[in-house]
Amino acid sequence: MPDQTGDELLALAIADPDEAWSLATAVIANDDADATGLSYAHQALGIVLRERGEVDRALTHLRVARRLAGRTPDADRVADVRASLGGTLAVAGRTAAGLRELDAAVSGATARGTVRPKAQMRRANVLTMAGHHDRALADLQDAVRGFRRSGDRLWEARALNLRAFAKILRGEFADATRDLREAESLFLPGDQPFEVLDIRHNLALIRFFQGDVPAALSALTELASAYADLGDPHLELTLDRARILLVAGLAVEAVDVIESAPTWAQSRPRARAELLVMRAAARLGAGQADLALEDARAARRLFLRQERAWWCTRADLVALQARIELGRGSRRAAVALADSLADDPTEDAVLAHLLAGRELARSDPAAASAYLSRAAAGRRRGSPLSRTTAWLARALELEVDGRPRVLDAVGRGLDALAEHRATLGSPELRALTALHGSDLAALAVRHALPRGPRALVRWSDRARAASLSEPVPAPQDPTIDGLLATIRGLSHRIAEEEDHVELQALVRERAQHERTVRLAWAATPGAGGRDASASDTSLVEALADRVLVQLVDVDGTLHAVVVRDGRWRTVSVGPASTAAKALDAALYGLRTATRGRPVDLARLGIRLESALLGDVVRLLPAGRAVVVSPPAALLAAPWTLLPSLRSRPVALTPSATAWVRAHAARPRSTRAVLVVGPDLPTGGAEVAPIARMHAGASLLASDDATVAAALAALDGAALGHIAAHGSFRPETPMFSSLHLADGAMTVDDVHRLGHPPHRIVLPACRSGALAEVGGHDVIGFAAALLGQGTAGVVASLIDVDDAATVQVMLDLHAGLVAGERLDEALSRARLAAGEDPVRLATAVSFVALGAA
Repeated sequence: MPDQTGDELLALAIADPDEAWSLATAVIANDDADATGLSYAHQALGIVLRERGEVDRALTHLRVARRLAGRTPDADRVADVRASLGGTLAVAGRTAAGLRELDAAVSGATARGTVRPKAQMRRANVLTMAGHHDRALADLQDAVRGFRRSGDRLWEARALNLRAFAKILRGEFADATRDLREAESLFLPGDQPFEVLDIRHNLALIRFFQGDVPAALSALTELASAYADLGDPHLELTLDRARILLVAGLAVEAVDVIESAPTWAQSRPRARAELLVMRAAARLGAGQADLALEDARAARRLFLRQERAWWCTRADLVALQARIELGRGSRRAAVALADSLADDPTEDAVLAHLLAGRELARSDPAAASAYLSRAAAGRRRGSPLSRTTAWLARALELEVDGRPRVLDAVGRGLDALAEHRATLGSPELRALTALHGSDLAALAVRHALPRGPRALVRWSDRARAASLSEPVPAPQDPTIDGLLATIRGLSHRIAEEEDHVELQALVRERAQHERTVRLAWAATPGAGGRDASASDTSLVEALADRVLVQLVDVDGTLHAVVVRDGRWRTVSVGPASTAAKALDAALYGLRTATRGRPVDLARLGIRLESALLGDVVRLLPAGRAVVVSPPAALLAAPWTLLPSLRSRPVALTPSATAWVRAHAARPRSTRAVLVVGPDLPTGGAEVAPIARMHAGASLLASDDATVAAALAALDGAALGHIAAHGSFRPETPMFSSLHLADGAMTVDDVHRLGHPPHRIVLPACRSGALAEVGGHDVIGFAAALLGQGTAGVVASLIDVDDAATVQVMLDLHAGLVAGERLDEALSRARLAAGEDPVRLATAVSFVALGAA
């Protein structure tokens, strides 16, 4: 190697693999090369091949390098090769063999120079893979000191970076950040691009573990692009992106990320095992517990063969959760797993002890309390989500022990969850936090019920529709704007495409663009606001002569709180399962009736009333307006089908707090805006007469009714009316939409309104459909409007009859012109329907959401 030293060649193997390959092969082809030079060359080839994923070929070259190094008198040469060989054996899943080589390398290296600290650093890397973080840190402390003594800035930076990673896994984020910043300063500008990216990667992980999901996702998205530019698929980035998406609630996207991992990763046992356990966790989050269990077991078998006990435990944790989800939990397995993590400082230990405590709660309360107490010890450290889990454990511990202050612990857990939600700028991710809070919400209402109706309303409101507590602006990104325009165009083509093959291709293309937009939303930071529930006094004052009926599901039984004239009463209604069955029957009957088929709506209404209200009807004075605040699953109920509610104004709200907020809203103008979308069977027949009712109303129709024009006109309007086809997308509710001249106006577009219309009427089929999240939150077009500040929405629950809808809308707007609220005007439309079965079924299918 006339132009390079052996150490320079090894450095090139990481910094410039192609150049290193060329130089190393030239050395091997040179008949005059000595054993030392050949050992360097084969070692360099082994490193390049290992980084490319060709581990078996890498091991062949490294064994040749070890043999050649043994022919030299240089002990450090032998030690260095053995260190590379040991690390590569670990990558191949042969952890024990790798550590034997690394032990020999450390003990065989001379005390002076950099070979011993390099060997210690490589051993630390393998120990970290195996989960032996304390032993890894001890090696890294020595390695950093050794590199400093020798003045080797490059390797000192590498050791600091690895030491930071080990500290991250122990939750020592401040120390890890200091190490990373120091390592960053040691790399020369423009030097070692891969390792500089690795530092940025570790800094992103710290942001994630501290609870800043959007910042971590944004950083990893940028890193993915940077790694791709360098030709590196980077397996660890794939795993970390999946982990963060899973925590954010985007489990399906996490599965997709894992399954898009480089194909070479499947041939590397270590990589395959880690991918399997991450996919198991993602599948569990996506509701595929059976597949998750299968993946977790396969990962455990691989980890066991690789002698990676720490990782075996992580696979066991996912497997246990999957078995519990499948109704096959095991107290013995839960206890053994928690015991194995007794000294583990990570968030996994909190979860494991919580699971053990819950599994033991019925059979051995004393033992359950001990495990829950250990889980609760994490309630003052870690990310907000981890603290949420630990506070849940504390609440359960107090409940198991029969001690007071359960609600205090629940409140602290919900506060931690609100802290997490405040970091999120995505309305979808904000709603998905309900999944993390469902157990706390269940505890809250269970312990609030004996405290009386005020407590029950207050605590049920803590978890309800929290994602709608403040407006969320859309990300200002020209790329995203372009993607949304593309999505609109694709939706337009999908609606017109008749060829099945082409249609499927268009749907796939749209789904890909939608995923990009959702991920961009996920990387958007939140405004940092905190949730605030309405006070009892403000609720009573806002109600005035209206009556609130707040329904709460407490351990499978519906209870209603009735607030009337400042008096609060709790009524037990009946099983939630009975309500669900009655709702299904009522919706089926309504759909049938709107198609003109004979249905006994009166009988369906009586059955639904018995299931949803029970004795509450006795507390409703005749003619008084009612505000109904049901659990998320019952927001889809046709409440005005109930005999006691049909002839009175009825407003729905996802929570009492949301209703008080809507009641306080005031219009910014007196403008009315009417929009007509394309291809309506009636041609939007109601719109022209409605326009004449509202003096000075703006009308957008035909080619003028574009998404951009409609948004501009609706911004700040007092009243909006959009007559257009609608589509509800339960799999991706953020892309539920109304179809205008140039394509779909989606939920995303709602968040682009600076000031949404004060009141809006949406006669489209299923415009009021909502996706329920975690039993306590909702996503959908109408929900987005309420969250952004619209005070009242009229929307349909099901597909409705077009001709009947025209008449219902005319009756509704006649009431609005007369100064009525939306719920009052909709009541007028129901009464005007008389005994016409189709028109009545259509009128009942519309609901008034909010307070305007």
